[in-house]
Amino acid sequence: MTLSFASLHLAPNAPWVWLLLLSLGFVVLALWAYRFAVPPLPALARRALPALRIVSLLVLAWLLAQPVLERALGGGGRSLVVLLDRSLSMELPSTPGAPATRAQDAERAVRTLSRSWRGRAAVRVVPFAGTASDTSLQRGATALGTALARLPHTPEGRDADGVVIVSDGVVNAGDDPVAAARALGIPVHALIVGRSGAGDRGVAEVEASTSARVGEATPVRVRVTSSEPRGTPISVRLLDGARELGRTSVPAPGSGAEAVAEFRVTPARPGLAVWTAVLDSLAGELTGRNNARQVAIEVVPGRLGVLIVSGGLNWDLAFVRRAWRGDSSLSLRTLVRERGGWRVMESGRVGSAPNAAELRGKAVVVIDALAPGELPRDFESALSTFVRQGNAVLILAGPLPGLTRWSSGGLGRELAFTLDAQAIARGGQPAPAPEARELLSWDDDAARGERAWRTAAPLANVAPIRPGPGDRVVIGSLGGGPPLVLARRIGGGQALLVNGTGVWRWALSGHDELSAERSRRLWRRLVRWLAEPVQGEPLRVRPERWLTASGEGVRLFASLQDRDFRPVAGAQVEGEVVDASGRTRRVSFTPGAAGSYVAGLEGLAPGRYRVRARAQRSRRELGRAESELAIDRWSLEEARAEPDSATLAAIAAAGNGRIGDAADADRWAQRLEGRALARERTESLRLWESPWLFAVVVGALSLEWAWRRRRGLP
Repeated sequence: MTLSFASLHLAPNAPWVWLLLLSLGFVVLALWAYRFAVPPLPALARRALPALRIVSLLVLAWLLAQPVLERALGGGGRSLVVLLDRSLSMELPSTPGAPATRAQDAERAVRTLSRSWRGRAAVRVVPFAGTASDTSLQRGATALGTALARLPHTPEGRDADGVVIVSDGVVNAGDDPVAAARALGIPVHALIVGRSGAGDRGVAEVEASTSARVGEATPVRVRVTSSEPRGTPISVRLLDGARELGRTSVPAPGSGAEAVAEFRVTPARPGLAVWTAVLDSLAGELTGRNNARQVAIEVVPGRLGVLIVSGGLNWDLAFVRRAWRGDSSLSLRTLVRERGGWRVMESGRVGSAPNAAELRGKAVVVIDALAPGELPRDFESALSTFVRQGNAVLILAGPLPGLTRWSSGGLGRELAFTLDAQAIARGGQPAPAPEARELLSWDDDAARGERAWRTAAPLANVAPIRPGPGDRVVIGSLGGGPPLVLARRIGGGQALLVNGTGVWRWALSGHDELSAERSRRLWRRLVRWLAEPVQGEPLRVRPERWLTASGEGVRLFASLQDRDFRPVAGAQVEGEVVDASGRTRRVSFTPGAAGSYVAGLEGLAPGRYRVRARAQRSRRELGRAESELAIDRWSLEEARAEPDSATLAAIAAAGNGRIGDAADADRWAQRLEGRALARERTESLRLWESPWLFAVVVGALSLEWAWRRRRGLP
């Protein structure tokens, strides 16, 4: 039952059919109790006494249905929250050529709303951008849905009766705003800031590899959007600072589509390369800020040098060498021992024995079926220093005695193993370690890759060795046999050791025609993994991303280790970020996982920065490190320059609200009725718990009983 000012509700599971029958019985009972004619009763008593009994019994019966009375509290005391967009897109002009920004128009609209609703409602302004907190606004994104979802948990929005969003409607992060508005349960209105209709072109994305090599061309793709008529030519340039790397032209793709400009760039020097894709400006466009976007690429020096030194041609050497020769990023030099000397396989010439000069410019050295004593003394000594200084060695054990032949010499002492008598004559069937799954992935499909490993051929000539305490088993033996492939750190470098022969048979499979290609990919991945520098310095620091969009926060990660490469916790890590002009900003790192430290930076201006960090504990310096990062002028907020009225309209529809224009905020606010503006406050009274209602029932029954006694009735 509903009145204009109140409504009465029964419990959802109330047995109202039985209550109706019970009520009818109580009425009949009350009338039957006063059917007598003697003694005669006055007319008032004959009507009032049954009525008192009927009312009291009916009230008691219907209280079993747990009725709730909801009544309106009136129009005063309403609370409205204005969600004010403070993201970077609000710094764009409201209209082309206008001096006022969207942020200025939004502030003006908020002041108008506060003035128009004075006396009708209390207006509270809550700014939002990437978060709903005024103390940590991330202006590089607009998370309107997140702001709406968090509103009931904030002091300003806990008792809100209505919400008004003042924004350009460009949402690019966070929760779904339409669903969040629907879940609030209060009217959600929207005022759109800015006008659409101006032409615009922009760089949507710049795609490139995360790394490149000096002297090797790397592809760069620039994705372009434009509201111009389809086919209009757009000039695209790729710049390295002021130097032009390339220029091309693409036709305008039309609204909602993208055009792609292709470039091939050959880096000339190693380090962090920051390239900028630039579009020519469009006359009369709303903004030119989205006409340029950068990409950062880590450029490594040249091709990866790999030296192979073998005791003689064999199937394993032939296979891994063929796999590496098919990788253009590797530079191979292979020396094979023969009776007359050492043959260079790439040229076919017979030359002198390998010496220390052969290690110059190499990142990985492969030793195949040779003992330390079979290598020239100066080469073996230089190889030990080579690995300790941060490079890598791959040992192919060859036939028995296999890895146990490495027990002498400088490097041999580092690679010595103890024998495991219980592992003799066990297995050889490969069983990849779970923690090495990514490194050993033979296929993009994990299930196919695991199936390929289960059918891989076993190795022969496996030595019964036991892994050392610091060894990392990459591939073990099925059934608990000795490890087949394991890694060991040596100084600042590492060694990968293959225990056994027959790795070429991993490329053979009777039911998988792709096994050969998968095996070649595996060996290419292994040699690149070996070439990655092991952390030789105590402290390293690098950004989460080489390039960060304007307005977004930057995170720096530092890792600290001791001389034995164990993580060091409890240190104090501090540093500074230096821009191109030499201005310095100090930064402090907070401890994370063991030996890991993290720092956050906000508000960095576009440009390149050098990061310096130092670690100390108990006033003793533990290490220093440097890195680089870059901040793009491009922002996610400026990727879409035009306001999005469709999103705001959908939010208002989901929140049972109204949409208007911020430029007409005064008239819109005056036309909005109080009932549509905000949720009406109500008060719920659970009648079955009301002492006053029970007092009425007891009073009515008592009055009836006293009246009956006074008239001499039993």
